[in-house]
Amino acid sequence: MIRIVFLILIAIPNLFAQSYYKDAVRFSNTKPLGSARIQALGGASVALGADPSTITSNPAGLGLYNSWEFTITPSINLNKTNSTVNNTNVDASTNKFSIDQISMVLSNPERTETDIWLGGSWGFSVQKVNDFNKTVTYQGVNPNNSLIDYFIENSNGYPTSDIPALEDAFDLTSLAYYNYLIGPWDIIDGSYPDDEYFSDATSFYRPSVTQSETIKTKGSQYEVALGYGGNFADVFYFGFNLALSTVNYESVKGFSEFNYDYSATDSISYLPLQSFNATEKLTINGTGAHIALGIIIRPIPAFRIGASVTTATVYNLNDSYETTLGAEWNNFYYEDIIGGDTLLNSTYAESAIVESLYSLRSPTKYALGMAVFLGKLGFITLDAEFLNYGKTFLESQDFSMESENIYIANNFSKEVNIKSGIEIRLSPLRLRAGYALNKIPVNAEEYLQFSNHSFSGGAGFLFDHIYTDFALVYNKSKAQYSPYLLSDYSEPIVNINSNTIRGVFTLGFKF
Repeated sequence: MIRIVFLILIAIPNLFAQSYYKDAVRFSNTKPLGSARIQALGGASVALGADPSTITSNPAGLGLYNSWEFTITPSINLNKTNSTVNNTNVDASTNKFSIDQISMVLSNPERTETDIWLGGSWGFSVQKVNDFNKTVTYQGVNPNNSLIDYFIENSNGYPTSDIPALEDAFDLTSLAYYNYLIGPWDIIDGSYPDDEYFSDATSFYRPSVTQSETIKTKGSQYEVALGYGGNFADVFYFGFNLALSTVNYESVKGFSEFNYDYSATDSISYLPLQSFNATEKLTINGTGAHIALGIIIRPIPAFRIGASVTTATVYNLNDSYETTLGAEWNNFYYEDIIGGDTLLNSTYAESAIVESLYSLRSPTKYALGMAVFLGKLGFITLDAEFLNYGKTFLESQDFSMESENIYIANNFSKEVNIKSGIEIRLSPLRLRAGYALNKIPVNAEEYLQFSNHSFSGGAGFLFDHIYTDFALVYNKSKAQYSPYLLSDYSEPIVNINSNTIRGVFTLGFKF
């Protein structure tokens, strides 16, 4: 365990290893999807109330109910990514059907002419708060470096005695050693050091190489919440919830290098390596819990202001990481004065499965919202969410996560998310539109997020005992991604444009 933890920690800055600090953003940046009505309004719900989504966003909204209600919200998610590296474009797509929300509200109003206390409502919901389903694919020619250069940099300074035995190997750098992609200089000359490394594929002649990778992620986060909201004089509403959060995440990466071209640096025929393929699989499951408190104030019928605090969610997580690496050599004669010469053709190695138990404390979320009602014509609403990602904290009883927490404190920033929406009422028809800006620390996510904008619209029909709502949400994000990092910052940079269209439908029953 000591050796495993030590090597994991020295690999933290690199993407070809499990870096736990990424979970701080991945699972803390929740985006409650909720009902079709709220999704059409850009997710803004803190000041509205009387919608099942408020059980999660601001439970004070339960105080505005005056009837029982049951809802179900299915959706379909259509995601398309376009990835560009070295002027080469590749498209990929993912389609996913899911249930965004199921809810039940039990209202107990107590209305008299003299009472200030007007009763309240209990609400229960199962609501999706994150969707990880996406496929990213890219391919391009890299004339500057290879993933093998990363393996060399990651190994330098550590003698071969520090490399775990093959049956205990758990990372790609170790597997590169057992595939002969890297080796210590002392196997060429005994006077050379054994903690500095070279590669027959890149150290003697510099090749141009084609690099390709496909990254498939899937899974989701759900929140199971029980909340209560009360009503004082139709002016002041308060609420709270108790929530259990679930995490189900899987990432599978497949990276390849092939088409090695040494013609720019070698006048003779030199082709030791044909290709190699590396895979990584990361699975994370767990649960967490938190509470939320909220208020809504309606000083006049045309105006509402709301506020909520969602405490830090403390997740207990279990992750499993494994990797494989295989190489196709060109009948290459590998010279080794220590271990003996080897004729290389097909080589392959796979890691041990590394399982980790740890906890993640997400940042506290503060939300403010306001809504202006235009009589019977509709309303305009605006929310702002405040999160300090630098307050995220990781802990394990099995190994130290101090370096991860230092990285979080030094690199994660405070962010503000904006949500806004408008509803026009043409009884029984409702027309809606919304916009949202979701921000995360730029250098903290695996996909180095730059921007994430959502535009939404929808319609609904409200009758006495039944209502239907429909929403279309268009999400556009731009990001950059690097498959590995090098000390001279010459690693390839992939520009990723992601476009997602969500179709959402809510069916609600009032009784």
